[in-house]
Amino acid sequence: MANKRIDFISFDEFQKLYKAAKDKKLKLAMLLGFGSGLRISEIIGFQRKFKHKTDKITKELTLLPDDSKIPPLTADKVDLKNHQIRIDDAKGGKWRVTVTSLALKEDMLKLLPIEIPRRTLQYQFDALCKKVLDKKMSFHILRHGFGNYMVNVLKLPITMVQGYMGHSDISMTAMYSKANPEAAINEAWKAMGGE
Repeated sequence: MANKRIDFISFDEFQKLYKAAKDKKLKLAMLLGFGSGLRISEIIGFQRKFKHKTDKITKELTLLPDDSKIPPLTADKVDLKNHQIRIDDAKGGKWRVTVTSLALKEDMLKLLPIEIPRRTLQYQFDALCKKVLDKKMSFHILRHGFGNYMVNVLKLPITMVQGYMGHSDISMTAMYSKANPEAAINEAWKAMGGE
């Protein structure tokens, strides 16, 4: 894997977007992405229906096995009392438990599952980013924002954030410690007695 800096959205940028969003489903999806680190596929579900065979003779389309399905998030997977979301069938068939956002409220759970096409959600988010922040952003940047916020702002242990995000390799989570080197330099400067 290349050692490149990842893009992320800051908490302030997220707040501006969240405040400007009018559609309740979009707001909830954004909150689940930034506030809980969920992938778009874990929020609205994902079903890859066909794949191309590599056999040069047949080149036929075949159905993928059931493990290629990721179900959408439903209200029964969200436990507001214990501040957690249970993801049973995430990317790669993995499961995990992640934290809920403080802004996630009981009445919002009535919108689950969010029934909106993936491309529509991405388009709405991109249009909102252009309008509010004058930036082009992918919905996935919300997940990066969650990781960056947990590691660099809240200073949670990387292993804890790894569990929230469902990374099987700690090096994936460690990328968030590099996401904001300016903040790390400022922290080191203060620790050495600088102002």
